[in-house]
Amino acid sequence: MAVTAAATGCPFDHQQTPIPAHVPPSAVYDYDYLSSLSDSGSHAECARALRDNAGEIFWTPRNGGHWIVQGAELSVRMLRDTELFSSHPDYNKTRRFATMLLPSQVDPPAHTDYRRALSPVFSPGNMRKIEPDIRAIATGLIDKIQPQGKCEFVSEFAEYFPIAIFLSLVGAPMSDRDELLRYAGNYTRSSNREIRSVATEDLARYIRGLSERRGADAADNMLTQVAKLGAQGRELTQEELDGLGVQLFVAGLDTVKSAISFIILHLARNPDHYARLVADPELIPAGIEELLRISGPSNPERGVTRDLEDYAGVALKKDDRIVFILPLAGFDPKLNEDSYTVDFDREASQHLVFGTGVHRCAGSHLARIEVRVLLEEWTKRFPTFRVDPDDSPEITKGGTVWTAARVPLAWP
Repeated sequence: MAVTAAATGCPFDHQQTPIPAHVPPSAVYDYDYLSSLSDSGSHAECARALRDNAGEIFWTPRNGGHWIVQGAELSVRMLRDTELFSSHPDYNKTRRFATMLLPSQVDPPAHTDYRRALSPVFSPGNMRKIEPDIRAIATGLIDKIQPQGKCEFVSEFAEYFPIAIFLSLVGAPMSDRDELLRYAGNYTRSSNREIRSVATEDLARYIRGLSERRGADAADNMLTQVAKLGAQGRELTQEELDGLGVQLFVAGLDTVKSAISFIILHLARNPDHYARLVADPELIPAGIEELLRISGPSNPERGVTRDLEDYAGVALKKDDRIVFILPLAGFDPKLNEDSYTVDFDREASQHLVFGTGVHRCAGSHLARIEVRVLLEEWTKRFPTFRVDPDDSPEITKGGTVWTAARVPLAWP
């Protein structure tokens, strides 16, 4: 059962949103998911604190006031029920942007058509074809930083590796990286709807300009493949192309960067876990799932489509905002036994890092290849490494996508 804010020593103040009449005090817990990871220091500590103090679903007065779901089973049930819990911004005003992200902001049947245009592009077979290019980018970056004896992983690797791969896939030049990272950062790091909306507009404008720069004879790339596939056999409108493109850029420029930064930070802090991967590279595939389980970055949202008098023990009103803390779902003891222990021998590492239901991440195959290639090449070149003893990691304070701001590393 959730606890009241007073019981946690976090009394409500004038900066917080008043509690709606349909939310009982027993369902309220003062929790700011935008800064919770930076305050706790790690996913595991954050998960433990939340599970010890709040229920599977609770109301927080922070960030305009909204429901939070942390239970894995409840998250799966709600995320798969698009009829009651919609991705469409009509039911969640905080997600109304200048450009609607497709397909993540629409539900079936429209979602099905857009997903049909994306799925062939991100198929496992297609992703395996580009693995040699992914490996070349990884080895080039690692070989550059290895002689230094230290690096700041986020700025020297994570902001280049997955982003270089993505920019190559969409046919964008690496020289545009900083501009695109700024747009993506404004979308994922800010809690201000206007700033996030302008970011979607900036990205849409960039994508249209990119297409014009390339011209009609440009080489085939991910964006042109999606445009050719269309939706239900018809040609996509410019608005639809903008929405699909912005979705690809937001996901491709930020989520993998965040996940690999958390993974490397965990291995730097836990040399025994890293030593196992170095000694037995065949553990890497299982290690990937376990490391992803404790390193998730994304917190998806939904809006309630109609009043529900009793859903999972609480009353929900139409247009209530719901945030799902999926980065912590893998710590749910109902999903994984001994969930706070990192175990590469676990029979199955259950997590929701890529979401669930119709909105499950289309790029999960690419993300897994990127993480696998990184670990394979990193373990070949670094017998040991650690957090730089003369520096400290920093977790970004704020943002709908959790990320590390700095991961300073050192090695012999």
